[in-house]
Amino acid sequence: MTSYIKFTPISGAKNDDPLCYLLEIDEVKILLDCGWSDKFNVNDLNNLKKIAKQIDAVLISHCDLPHLGAYPYARSQLGMTCPVYATVPVVNMGKMCMYDLHQSKTNEMEFKTFTLEHVDEAFDKITALRYSQPYALPGKCQGITITAYAAAHTIGGTIWKIKQDTDEIVYAVDFNHRKESHLDGTVLHSGGVVLDALTRPSLLITDALNAAAAHPARKERHAILFETIAKTLQSGGSVLLPTDSSARVLELSYLLDQHWIKNHLNYPLIMVTNTSYHTAHFAKSMLEWMSDDLTRHFSQTRENAFDFKYLRLCHKLEDLDNYQGPKVVIASNNSLETGFARDLFLRWMGQKEHDPTLNTLILTDRSESGSLARRLYNEWNETSSAQAPATGATSTIGGPRGREPIKREIEYRASLHLTVYKRVPLEGAELTEFEQAQREKAERDAAQAAIIARSKTIMEEDESDESDMDEADDTMEGLLGTQFDLYVRDQGRSGGFFKQAQSYRMFPYLERRKKIDDYGEAIQIEHYLKASDIDRINMEKALAEGEGANFSKDNADVTMEEPILPGKEEKPMKYITTEEDIDVHCKLCYVDLEGLSDGRSMKTILPQIAPRKLIIVHGLEQPTEELAQACKNTEQFTKEIFTPSVGEVLNVSAATNIYRVRLTDALVSSLQFSKLDDYELARVSGRIHFPTDSTTPSLDVDTSEKPSKWEPSVFVGDIRLSEFKRLLQAEGISAEFKGEGVLVCNDRVAVRKTGTGQLLVEGLLSPDYYKIRSLLYGQHAIL
Repeated sequence: MTSYIKFTPISGAKNDDPLCYLLEIDEVKILLDCGWSDKFNVNDLNNLKKIAKQIDAVLISHCDLPHLGAYPYARSQLGMTCPVYATVPVVNMGKMCMYDLHQSKTNEMEFKTFTLEHVDEAFDKITALRYSQPYALPGKCQGITITAYAAAHTIGGTIWKIKQDTDEIVYAVDFNHRKESHLDGTVLHSGGVVLDALTRPSLLITDALNAAAAHPARKERHAILFETIAKTLQSGGSVLLPTDSSARVLELSYLLDQHWIKNHLNYPLIMVTNTSYHTAHFAKSMLEWMSDDLTRHFSQTRENAFDFKYLRLCHKLEDLDNYQGPKVVIASNNSLETGFARDLFLRWMGQKEHDPTLNTLILTDRSESGSLARRLYNEWNETSSAQAPATGATSTIGGPRGREPIKREIEYRASLHLTVYKRVPLEGAELTEFEQAQREKAERDAAQAAIIARSKTIMEEDESDESDMDEADDTMEGLLGTQFDLYVRDQGRSGGFFKQAQSYRMFPYLERRKKIDDYGEAIQIEHYLKASDIDRINMEKALAEGEGANFSKDNADVTMEEPILPGKEEKPMKYITTEEDIDVHCKLCYVDLEGLSDGRSMKTILPQIAPRKLIIVHGLEQPTEELAQACKNTEQFTKEIFTPSVGEVLNVSAATNIYRVRLTDALVSSLQFSKLDDYELARVSGRIHFPTDSTTPSLDVDTSEKPSKWEPSVFVGDIRLSEFKRLLQAEGISAEFKGEGVLVCNDRVAVRKTGTGQLLVEGLLSPDYYKIRSLLYGQHAIL
């Protein structure tokens, strides 16, 4: 049996478009991510449309638009029906992401590409997994096991390990090895060591989005962020920070809230997204997916890090009018193409004739090519780089470590040709025409409802069965005030009582049917509440209704029974789209808070993973080729490195062939097994024969009289010298690394590993030598 593996980029190869890749293992087709841009252009999904119905499984790695944006549409419109897998936070936060973007587009235009019902149905069908939980795929995918590992970057972000037989495929895109405020680094490279389960895979698929970047230190980036905000607020301006609505917004909101707490700032700090309340609710309920520091702080103090003390949550732009003066606003969406961030950009960053105060736009994400945010980033990067030598407006950090200096804010003045979307109320003849259409629609609906009600009346069952209905909640108090006609037998008519064509109520009482669940009769909590409890609940509801957009400990907590999005306005509205030239005059700055490993780190991590084959995707062509060349120039690194384009099919099948044979009972009983971890290994020598009643060949004991050929012993296993050092120290043997990775034991025996992975034990023949060799043999299965 041969494992046939093919890889095809559907989107996001040699560019920074949304991620979507097809992985084929034998006859199984697995889709890796299913991203889309916030333009929601259906033509971008032409490649996905061709294969959507053939997909057998989908793996989603992050909860943002570039990784899952097209999933609801593919599920509802493209015929995708396969199982989908993601972690619990990706399901919850991904749903919030799609809700926010749908509402943002609805505020701009008649958006009918997909509906909120499509989003609900799609996410309800995702199978949620936990980290390090091996999951055997069912059905056609039988024999394939998937395991999720922490990728950082976003809450629930995933590195996928896909295993079939001896083939191990690792899909690791958009990971971050550095610890952040709310997330620990990826397990792929934790504490400077690659996780054993992810080392030496048959195939590694990774991205080159940040391959050309060199990040300054995190503390220095935070310092520039806080300094820029402080300067703007003190000068009387406001600050806008565009971000997503469910992923990186958690890092930014937590970071700023902690800064406000530490410095006791009085300026309003606001987050405005369509799903701000529920995003915060989910964040508070998923602390176990965040950093150890946050969970430890919660266990010690019972204070939830996302129970914000200064950050105020809003879901309408009108809520910002409650906060006068300079303010800091975190708004969605990070591309500045849609959402509240675009509205505030047009409102705040335009040139003001009589107001010299400049507001500040701080980009924390470069966004994808072609977006307004990427255009502003490119202009900021060019201008700040040109100003740096002349003005010295940078902070040099890192020096010998090769990190780039931090560039500060610039004064940005430009005229931008933008599409402006407005939603305005109907007036005059348009309003009259709309109202007339609504009245006609209401009349048609009423007539249709009357026809349906008449049909139900005709087909209604006998009224004696009404006691079986759950809605039979009439009380005796209500019945006593109601009159009923009782049946009186007509003596002049023949026939008994039960032969009448119509039945009558003998007593005006409908029995209340008890509600039963799996544990017996359901308990109605209100029957057991004390009067004091009822008063307290009513008081909390009254307080909650009067607090507005303030989301702090004084507010009643948001329950998941409330609608995720605010209700639609009943006032009739229309959409207007215009092309305008906007004069922009503001302060512009970029602070890298994307939460991704930079190029220097990736070039260090990849050789430690040591894949047998490497595929590089999702990055502009130049960074992709640079990363591939850097890997090729690395000693002891695979030379099978691929950089495919969109639509290019790669055959990355392993060079080994696998054959299935059946061992006879006589052969199995003659084997001598050696245990290695969870496996039992044995050397097999026999003779193949093909039975007539089966297509699977059998391997039996060789009964020929020819002498068997001598074979040298085979050592199976791979032990790290660092682990072997701990083992030696546990046995009371002194062991230290000296020179180029040489483990010196009791100053008499040296153990080292060659470039081919071979272990050499050198030293004087002594009791120490034989003991060390015996311990080393014990870490292998000897066949």
